Amino acid sequence: METNKPSLPMHTNLIPEEVATKIIAADQSGKDKAQVIIDLYQALATKPTPEAIAQYVADDYIQHSPMLPDGPEGLATFFASLTEAYPVSIDVHRVLVVDDWAMAHVNFRNMNTDDENDLGMAGVDIYTFGSDGKITEHWDAVQEVPAQSANPNGMFAKIG
Repeated sequence: METNKPSLPMHTNLIPEEVATKIIAADQSGKDKAQVIIDLYQALATKPTPEAIAQYVADDYIQHSPMLPDGPEGLATFFASLTEAYPVSIDVHRVLVVDDWAMAHVNFRNMNTDDENDLGMAGVDIYTFGSDGKITEHWDAVQEVPAQSANPNGMFAKIG
């Protein structure tokens, strides 16, 4: 038996050309933590050595993502393998910090392709910070950015 499902109008999924990272934090400590996250993404996309990553991530860093190992060395090794093969780009759209918790909304592009039109993966990363200002734990939710969307809003824009 065939059912008649209504077809939804589809829209091109918009990816902003220019990204200005929005930091949402109540005080300077929160802004400093947001900057640690932004600097970590920059290092992961450009210079993911264990020494570079250890500037931002605690030695006993706990990883909850099933794609990544614990510790700064595992994180560096994973991203180094990507940056050797592809022109990795990480656009940080917003970082929200409350006390020792932070969330980042990011677009990971060219992590498995050199296609200049790669829409990448949308990610929400959650972090905790230790008293030394380094990241101690990480969780994530990641999904592919499709070319088409049932709404015209895009995955990264704030409407209103």
